[in-house]
Amino acid sequence: MELPDGSRLEDGEVVVKTAKDWGLSIKSLVLTNRRLFCPADLTDRSTVSLPLTAVLTVSLKKHWVGFSTIVVESKDRRQASFAVHINGQLVRSDIAAAVDAAKQSAALDSSTPASSAPSGERYEQLAKINELKRSGVLTEAEFEEEKARILKQP
Repeated sequence: MELPDGSRLEDGEVVVKTAKDWGLSIKSLVLTNRRLFCPADLTDRSTVSLPLTAVLTVSLKKHWVGFSTIVVESKDRRQASFAVHINGQLVRSDIAAAVDAAKQSAALDSSTPASSAPSGERYEQLAKINELKRSGVLTEAEFEEEKARILKQP
């Protein structure tokens, strides 16, 4: 699949949602398990690709008049924003959940087998991935893989 900025999916990268899934007509809005492709600003003239692990905040701005806006801020001080005429809260929560999943996956990938997680932390990790599975961010297979990895930790 070709992405909005002309790039391609990386190995292991999958499309999670597109604008069409949310009922939006923004052609350049695609959420993968690693990146968010979205308009750089409300003009929708240029597209940015933001690594989910670099996203700091995802907020929904409701205005007195007109449509709501999703604002995404990243570590490199880049900010992207786009209009959401409907389903604004759903779009925000789906993107935020994907950001959390990507950060958790990156943390799990970077942890060494020698590191030990206290049982309370393990419980929190299991609860988090269960929530991600229920919200549709993780598939059943991805959930089982992450669960097995967490349970293997000493």
